[in-house]
Amino acid sequence: MTVGDAERVKGRGKRRRRQKDHHFMDVALDGYIRDQALRLWRDVQVYRSRSDAAPASALAQAGFFADKLAYAALWSAHWERGVLPAAGLPDGELYSHIEAAVRAAVLEEREARMRNGDKPLEDLEEYNEFIRHTLNLLLTDDPAGRKGPG
Repeated sequence: MTVGDAERVKGRGKRRRRQKDHHFMDVALDGYIRDQALRLWRDVQVYRSRSDAAPASALAQAGFFADKLAYAALWSAHWERGVLPAAGLPDGELYSHIEAAVRAAVLEEREARMRNGDKPLEDLEEYNEFIRHTLNLLLTDDPAGRKGPG
């Protein structure tokens, strides 16, 4: 192996590591989107159980995004377009509409943050808490967080 070959091989490892890091962040973003959709799904279930209100009412109540601050209107717009019209659908289909609306909102918020010079989505405490929690689950012996015997 020549010196040039060794440098190419060495460079390949760095490139592979960067690709793996990038791949992890793509998967992390997908996981964050799923987590946000599941949180909203649970909110819908809570609002459904609290009253005999119509499904549309539970969806409207769950679609309040004050925690999104400057991006609340963006989230609300995706919720109104993608989720509210799905009020009468079976739960599985309704959830898919929720997840699609969340995906669109997260991706649009991410782009808007870059355009506006705001803190990137990946630097928000909510996002980082999701990453920490998920990594903790992956690194423990038991995914449920229970310690083994001993």
